[in-house]
Amino acid sequence: MKPKKHKDFYPDIAKECNAHPELVANLISFYYDKVRKALSNLESNKIYLPNLGTFLLRKTRLEKSIKRNKDILGNIQKNTYKGYDKHIPVKEKINMFEKVLIRLDEEIINKKKFKNENN
Repeated sequence: MKPKKHKDFYPDIAKECNAHPELVANLISFYYDKVRKALSNLESNKIYLPNLGTFLLRKTRLEKSIKRNKDILGNIQKNTYKGYDKHIPVKEKINMFEKVLIRLDEEIINKKKFKNENN
């Protein structure tokens, strides 16, 4: 059994919607580019995709990622040009993860407050 590639579905979808196949391809690629950016930039703690489900940000995995990147940062030699060049994106990633962790903690606190107010 050989699985179909996503590009094989474009003509069928275009025929079903009475649209040009290139338009369907552009629309689908635009949509999933936005989804990929939202997932990689950690814009939200939850991302809902119809027919695929909800993607949730997990606090424990986020904490592990912060720890792993701090270990990587400690192993990079910052006194060389090459090491400093590698140091900058790792530091930016750690800052992004820490901001998201703060946002996630605030959301958890708000949920607990809401639960306590309703009980």
